[in-house]
Amino acid sequence: MTRDEKIIEECLRAAVEGPFFPDWEFPVLFGLDRAEVAAILASWPVWDDPAKQKLAINNSLNNLLGYPHKKWALWPQYISASPEEVKAVFARWRKANPWED
Repeated sequence: MTRDEKIIEECLRAAVEGPFFPDWEFPVLFGLDRAEVAAILASWPVWDDPAKQKLAINNSLNNLLGYPHKKWALWPQYISASPEEVKAVFARWRKANPWED
């Protein structure tokens, strides 16, 4: 597993298991429910529905970086990379996985 894949896995785990997103808002923020993202995490990096996996990864990284979760002190308990490194991983991942019209 590459470092980027490990960071993505940690971000998926943080989104699913961490205190960053309330249950009531999770489906709105992610376009998937917590169980769906957990299933994607469980099979990472393989998944049979690339569109759902792409949505889960995009929204995990994007929301961890941009949602006002106010849980920055807890970040290192879930993610080994700094927010700046996650932002760089996100940029590389988005470049490799552009959204289609």
